[in-house]
Amino acid sequence: MIVTISIIALCGLLFVILETFLPGGIAGFLGVLCILAAVILAMMADELDPWSPMERTALAFGIVAGASVVSLIWLRFFAVKFWSRSLTLKAEVPAPKADANCPNDSEGTSLTELRPLGRAEIDGRRYEVRCQDGFAPVGARLRVTGHEPGNLVVRLIS
Repeated sequence: MIVTISIIALCGLLFVILETFLPGGIAGFLGVLCILAAVILAMMADELDPWSPMERTALAFGIVAGASVVSLIWLRFFAVKFWSRSLTLKAEVPAPKADANCPNDSEGTSLTELRPLGRAEIDGRRYEVRCQDGFAPVGARLRVTGHEPGNLVVRLIS
């Protein structure tokens, strides 16, 4: 019976490890169920009648502790390094910056509809802008009121 309990616990551990490759919860749920079944068998198996209750409790605790330690070691040293090496982009993309050469109160016209984001030509140059008024049609007159990361903030000129 101890061999059966060991096999069920190892299957549970393999399902938990498999969960790192097949996310979705099904493999992890099956793994936890197998480990729980191994613990229940360790506590209730008739073949282990010669064992004292303390020995059965120690076996159940050993199953849970062993599965936990192996899972944590797997996640710490193998799974995280596997994912970071093969599936994670390490390059950093810098945040776009609003052009500081465009002073406040500069005027221009919208090149696209601003809903509220779009493009505008201000002082002969094209910029990504955000309209504070929410919407501006193509060709609307605009005035720069501020800067945001990646955008100029503009307002319609009445």
